[in-house]
Amino acid sequence: MNWKDYLYIQRGDRIAIILLLILIVIAGGVYILTSPDKNQRQDIPVDKEFETFLINLKEKDTLETTPYEGRIYKDETNNYNYPRYTPQEKLKEGETIELNSSDTTELKKIPGIGSGFANRIVKYNNLLGGYSNLDQIKEVWGMDDYLYDKILPYLTIVPKTKKIRVNSATFEELNKHPYISYKQAKIIEDIRDRKGNIESMNRLSLLDEFTDNDIRRLTPYISFE
Repeated sequence: MNWKDYLYIQRGDRIAIILLLILIVIAGGVYILTSPDKNQRQDIPVDKEFETFLINLKEKDTLETTPYEGRIYKDETNNYNYPRYTPQEKLKEGETIELNSSDTTELKKIPGIGSGFANRIVKYNNLLGGYSNLDQIKEVWGMDDYLYDKILPYLTIVPKTKKIRVNSATFEELNKHPYISYKQAKIIEDIRDRKGNIESMNRLSLLDEFTDNDIRRLTPYISFE
């Protein structure tokens, strides 16, 4: 068989191939003519999306993430502008706040105290059941001597503590207090079960699990009723 026989295409097949090529060319031309120009700017309705984005940036009144409070506003042309910010008011020299009665908003008025420390001071207050002295501020995570000395002149304290009823509190309630360890909570529970109520701090001081420093720190927070 001659090699030309392999390349021979019947007349009907040739017509079909030609028509197929014509359709491909036409389809390509239509695509090119109707596809949008990438360099041409398209009108995209972004106003609503941008408005939503700005609104989402607005801080909620109940959050305390920065020492500033701002709000989004519109000018005379009804366009959005940058938020207006009001600096956080700070205490002046000689002004003080009472530690146990202050919330995060009040604490942030102390120079050197921002949202992070204010939240931690309040949370530790709740764990303790109230501060009994100003030195306990040093136990707040991240508080060093430099910052403590800086904020001390702005603080006063009226000792007010919530006492744990050591003879009726559950193990979980005892162990939750920052000054009572797991081991100490267990020994209190064990003594109550075996010997009855604990009468005084002197009884706790006789236990190896409680040091003199433990007794001193716990005294304002323990009730034997």
